Amino acid sequence: MSSYKLSLDAEKDLQDIAHYTLNAWGKKIFQQYQSGLKKQFKAIAKKEVPRKTFSKQFPELFVSKYRYHFIFYILSTDQTPIIIGVIHEQRDIVSHLAERLS
Repeated sequence: MSSYKLSLDAEKDLQDIAHYTLNAWGKKIFQQYQSGLKKQFKAIAKKEVPRKTFSKQFPELFVSKYRYHFIFYILSTDQTPIIIGVIHEQRDIVSHLAERLS
């Protein structure tokens, strides 16, 4: 079975998304969004979404999108996706990633 891993930064991102979504939109919307993100993570692991590189400077960094969030991941030596960030489209993506890739 294909799987994926979450970095500590990605886990923190998901906690922040959960906190915001619960407060702004309620439990039902939170559960729908959380389910959609997990489905996208699984689709990445199963190679059901195109593998897109984020930049020429970091060819090992891939990106996918689920609704309002970009999902950034790298591949481990055994090709398991390691999700390093789930960043809202309106955030300063480059500065968030720079911290995680240094």
